Amino acid sequence: MLACPGDVADYDDVKRMVAATVDFGGRIDILVNNAASDVYGVITDLEPEDWQQVMNVNLNAPFMLMKQALPHMIENGGGSIINVASIGGIRCMAGSPAYGTSKAGLIHLTKAVALDYGPFGVRCNVVCPGATRTEMFEDTLGKVAQAKGTDIESLLKQFSKPVPLRRVSTPPEMAGVCVFLAGEDSSFMTGAVLVVDGGAIIVDVAGVSDD
Repeated sequence: MLACPGDVADYDDVKRMVAATVDFGGRIDILVNNAASDVYGVITDLEPEDWQQVMNVNLNAPFMLMKQALPHMIENGGGSIINVASIGGIRCMAGSPAYGTSKAGLIHLTKAVALDYGPFGVRCNVVCPGATRTEMFEDTLGKVAQAKGTDIESLLKQFSKPVPLRRVSTPPEMAGVCVFLAGEDSSFMTGAVLVVDGGAIIVDVAGVSDD
């Protein structure tokens, strides 16, 4: 496996990474936008630069990467773009307005790309994970735990309580969905919003059981 390090929020780096990919393989068939940034705090607690950083990584970066990759996909007759958003882009999470807004924007951007580039054979879908035990999630959770005077494991139990599967997910579970969207088994899917959250989004919080 080869890697081309870079900052996805920097347009010069984005152009360099896409060019390096084409130089290596001669084409781009699949693009997965999975980089993310988060900052905990309500609007009045956030500095404009914190807000902008989240937007740069979560929304502007996918835009720039798609802008650079799409011409190559069109030239080769199509491709598959998978954007990783969040159920936080569908419903609100307390203390996370920047993250939720950026992911809601990414969901809409996915649909726009699916509409505009479908005639060229390019599919664009978005995955909306629930709580997934990534490094970024645990880092954010640690800050929330500190603010609430508790610990990460207690918060994880709290997060899992209303989830039908009673747990948070792992990164490999999200990777499997992305593999499906990248391959031919999903060849007639575009503009789809795939919620992968253990069933959390179907639960009415007003009726959550104490069990």
